[in-house]
Amino acid sequence: MKLLRWFVAGLLPGLLGMLAAAPATANELVGFSEDLPPFAYLEGSEHRGLANEVLERIAQRSGLAIKRLNMVWARALKEAQAEPNSLLYVTVRTPERDPQYLWVGPIDACDIVLLKLRRRSELQFDPQRISGALQIGALRGAPTAKLLRDAGIPEANIYLTPKSETSVRMLYADRVDLVAGLHGPYAYQAQRHGLDPTELQAIHVLQPGFGCYFAFNPRVDQQLLARFRKGFEELRASGELQSLREQFLRNPGRGSQR
Repeated sequence: MKLLRWFVAGLLPGLLGMLAAAPATANELVGFSEDLPPFAYLEGSEHRGLANEVLERIAQRSGLAIKRLNMVWARALKEAQAEPNSLLYVTVRTPERDPQYLWVGPIDACDIVLLKLRRRSELQFDPQRISGALQIGALRGAPTAKLLRDAGIPEANIYLTPKSETSVRMLYADRVDLVAGLHGPYAYQAQRHGLDPTELQAIHVLQPGFGCYFAFNPRVDQQLLARFRKGFEELRASGELQSLREQFLRNPGRGSQR
């Protein structure tokens, strides 16, 4: 009996992992997201945030089933490549990424900026005069690291982190000097961990907003994509999308994008 319990205990995690990554059914899309409040995050077992609210309303309008999985971004990228009927969210649309996906959106403008703490008044940003000691946090798998390199930042000054939560905690602990990414998620993460979000100050725009989108695997069933796109356009035309933006993004201390 002990041997049987040991066998089941060892087998169960693997079975649950296989079920979580199971392929989509004929009428189902799989959405892969990361912990990126106020756009997408887990609250207990519930998917919350602006993008998840948009997905729920699109599902209601279109009749689509949308299975959602939240994981670190680097893994989400791999999982979405393997599943044809899948989408990544939220995904910043860049010229390099443009041919890799089919896009629906935007959900918001999503400027990519460099942020520092206001108390670090000595910090200035000049890509031509980067101190060897300066460390800039950037999310692994996101476009920020490439944008930093394109701006002339040496590789030694770029510190890759697994998620925005890690970056913001390192910033407030002075383990990195700046962070690169979206202002809103960093402000939300700061508040979530009892840190003052008003300390965050944008000092440089790495890339003006090309927009945050739902990015579909190019092998997606075109009928499913058409139904999803129609649901999104109806949501935008009705004014619901703008109302949701105001609800989730209006307060910088609670996840505002601005």
